[in-house]
Amino acid sequence: MQRRQLIKAMGLSLGAISTSAAVSGCQTLAKQPKLPSTITQAGHFPNIIVGSGYGGAVSALRLSEKGHKVLILEMGMRWDRTPEHNTFCKMITADKRSSWFSNMPNAPIPIPIPIRKYPGVLDLIEYDDMKVFAGRAYGGGSIVNGAIAIQPRRAHFEEVFPWVDSDEMYDTYFPRAMKNLKVSQIPESFFNESEHYEYTRAAERQAAKAGLKTEFFGNSYDFDYMQKEARGEVYASALGGEVIYGNNAGKYSLDLTYLKDAEATGNVTVKTLRKVNSIQALDNEQLRLEVHVLNTTGGIDKVEHYICDKLFLNAGSTGTSELLLKSQAERKLNNLNEHIGQHWGPNGNIMTGRNFVHAAGTTQSTIPVKGINMWDGNRGGSKYKIFAELAPLPLGLETWTTLYLAITDNPERGNYYYDKTTKTVKLNWKREQNEYSVNAAKELIEKLAKVNGGSTSSLLFTKGFGDNFCYHPLGGCVLGKATDEFGRVKGHKNIYVQDGALIPGSAGVNPYVFITGLAERNMAAILKRDFG
Repeated sequence: MQRRQLIKAMGLSLGAISTSAAVSGCQTLAKQPKLPSTITQAGHFPNIIVGSGYGGAVSALRLSEKGHKVLILEMGMRWDRTPEHNTFCKMITADKRSSWFSNMPNAPIPIPIPIRKYPGVLDLIEYDDMKVFAGRAYGGGSIVNGAIAIQPRRAHFEEVFPWVDSDEMYDTYFPRAMKNLKVSQIPESFFNESEHYEYTRAAERQAAKAGLKTEFFGNSYDFDYMQKEARGEVYASALGGEVIYGNNAGKYSLDLTYLKDAEATGNVTVKTLRKVNSIQALDNEQLRLEVHVLNTTGGIDKVEHYICDKLFLNAGSTGTSELLLKSQAERKLNNLNEHIGQHWGPNGNIMTGRNFVHAAGTTQSTIPVKGINMWDGNRGGSKYKIFAELAPLPLGLETWTTLYLAITDNPERGNYYYDKTTKTVKLNWKREQNEYSVNAAKELIEKLAKVNGGSTSSLLFTKGFGDNFCYHPLGGCVLGKATDEFGRVKGHKNIYVQDGALIPGSAGVNPYVFITGLAERNMAAILKRDFG
């Protein structure tokens, strides 16, 4: 299928392809410089959590179940499921619910459908040479990811954090995370028989012919529900084209697991559409937060000041790093060390695809369940470590294409920094720093092509490789460097970080189990030592 045919099949005009790229939430809000003249004093809270992703959700549950009052400030909206299953939109028919204040749907593969700007669930933060996808919703990235749940490889974990007790992590905290995230694995009988996974089986056959190993991995999707979808007994979510803009049924996102359990304690208050603008350390060891209350057009309705005793900063690698660096530049946090903003990496993310090989199926599940493992053991003679998720391309038509979202062990690192001229936080990362990941993906594609034929998919990405965006930003406030061994920010003992900013650049796998398990370990120590 050629580019023109694909666009026509999707019912789109060729002219729409040239429409301007998506605008990130940060850039959109930066165009709203006028602030309300008055500041609302929102009061004192003992514990404030900024961000409701994996680290924030763990922090909220573990604090609240011990009787501690918690306020969660979330930049995105709350998206409670409706009986009509119309909370979220589908990928192919994306609308304003899909994207954070953008004129076009945010997606790794362009979806050229003009939409109205709205606080939708997926943001695209654009730096000079890197675009970062981020969840903007109560539940953070769990709302917009493919829910791939893999424990980090033990050897990689011990290399990253050699001073952390790995027995404790693998015997206690990672299993605890997997249980609370409701991770399971697709039944092999269903996988082997389902028409919705022909795309995975086709890619698997190609890999086997090339002598490459594939393996199942876990997922936070309810596979009992998926089998009912396949039989037509329930609403089709994963089998109905829903994933990066939310699932209306079937997926256990954080608002249905950790956050739901935290709210059930009665000790949690949630405020959404709150963008924390800065953090100030006060003389009495409390903290003041300046918070912008957003409206659904991207404007700022009012400015609020919150006072807290302890702050749990879990705005993701990008958000956490930006807040700390901005507050430092404004001389509101004066004791941060030189590691703030450092050791950033995109988790070696790279996307690629192959055309003209095997039929991939017209009906595809959006939930990935298998990957090519060229990381552990025999890598087929490759000098690169790469783990390639066998990803769906759910367009509702036969594309004869296999798609891969890969993770490599790219050693390159970047950093966030505060630009005094623009008064914004920027990312120091050059596109050529992803050369390792591109070469790893090329070697994978060449191994597959040598015995299977076919061609690299230039239809999907420039020159066939998506190397200028990432789903897994990591680092910026690394455990043991910018923080102590449990996430307390050095120089400010009442600020805690428990999100992806703790991991220096590479998790070796999709990172949310790594983040969740690490947060479980850290919060256990913090509750014992700092709360009595």
